[in-house]
Amino acid sequence: MRETNPDSTDSTEPVTQPYTPPAGSGTARVWRWALGLTLAAAAGVGAVLAAGPAVAIGCVVVLALAAGLVGWLAGEHHREALEQEIGERSGELRRALTELEIAQAETVRRLSMAVEFRDEDTGAHIERIGRFSTLLAEQIGMEEEVCVRMVHAAPLHDVGKVAIPDAILLKPGKLTAQERAIVETHAEEGHRLLKGSSSAILDLAATIALSHHEKWDGSGYPRGLRGEAIPIEGRIVAIADVFDALTTDRVYRKAFAVEEAVAMMRSERGKHFDPVLLDAFLEVLGSSGPDAREQVRADPTAVVDRALEAFVTALQRADAEMAEGAVAQAIEDGIAAVDMPGEVIEPGLRRLVELREQGEIDAERERAAIGIARRVLGTLRRYTLGRADDDESGALARIDEAIEVVEALLERAGAAEDADSANAGREHADAQVVG
Repeated sequence: MRETNPDSTDSTEPVTQPYTPPAGSGTARVWRWALGLTLAAAAGVGAVLAAGPAVAIGCVVVLALAAGLVGWLAGEHHREALEQEIGERSGELRRALTELEIAQAETVRRLSMAVEFRDEDTGAHIERIGRFSTLLAEQIGMEEEVCVRMVHAAPLHDVGKVAIPDAILLKPGKLTAQERAIVETHAEEGHRLLKGSSSAILDLAATIALSHHEKWDGSGYPRGLRGEAIPIEGRIVAIADVFDALTTDRVYRKAFAVEEAVAMMRSERGKHFDPVLLDAFLEVLGSSGPDAREQVRADPTAVVDRALEAFVTALQRADAEMAEGAVAQAIEDGIAAVDMPGEVIEPGLRRLVELREQGEIDAERERAAIGIARRVLGTLRRYTLGRADDDESGALARIDEAIEVVEALLERAGAAEDADSANAGREHADAQVVG
């Protein structure tokens, strides 16, 4: 089985080979040119030195044929050069389209991570779904191109939860039948968000979003599809999604051991899960082991720097989902939730204040960005409350301190915005007086 590292963007991008001429074509071309030019030279000399008209006519005919060969060779050389240029341009276009597809998927993935950050255990869930789904797709021999797309598409399976109200999505107790029905609409909402794209990755993600809650026996949702009527990509992600859910801590229960989770899934073979795909998934677990769930940790300093840059960029754009996604990714990459205020959020706000002082952003944008930081801290607080960490009280105290700092900044930003508006009003009045 081909090994991939789904945590590395470079390892998942298809490599487009540049156009290369057939082997030996350069040597053959040289010999053809040499033959044509030799014949032309010989025929020309023969025509000049020929003793009789018949020989002269023969030499002229050979000269004409040689000239035709030389002309054909010149045209053939131009054709090959043109083919090579077209091949190289096509390769560049394919690479550009692939990069665009991945960028589009990354944008939606950030939105999906923001949802998961509020609903489950940050972005860890969606990243593991991408890895498990890709491993299973490789195990059953799906085309490499599909496996590459699966890395990016599978993590978007629950993006439709962005349309579910927080009062339901974050409800700590049992859902009512009506609330459960609303939650189940996330499959169709995700499909609606992703469908119709020119990106093959997002097109695959739309199929997965719609079908990953269908069941082999037809008892799933939203359409009650049965057996092979369920797209195979949806059947793959269904297995990865349930396994990860069972083996991950939740607010309402501890994670099941891998052996327990496997036993529970075996009992659903042929009911919830495609039996052939489930068997293949168990083979994946047997060969890679539960360590397939482990993250490949990056250098801590690099993680902090990357998270800070992403967070500042999100604040500059006033993009709340991107900001939450950046924080979720940082926690997934190993930054403790208690360290997020000091490592990312407060430094990001200091950078924002500097940009305001330098005139890079106005007071209105600064205020909006600080409001987003306040929202992120609120989400971080809810996330910490849902954990069973020993240092939960200390983490909450640190987050509350950061919230106080942000609220003070909001007041200052509001005052600055009011001052800017007043100055603008005075300048307008002065201009009218001068006019």
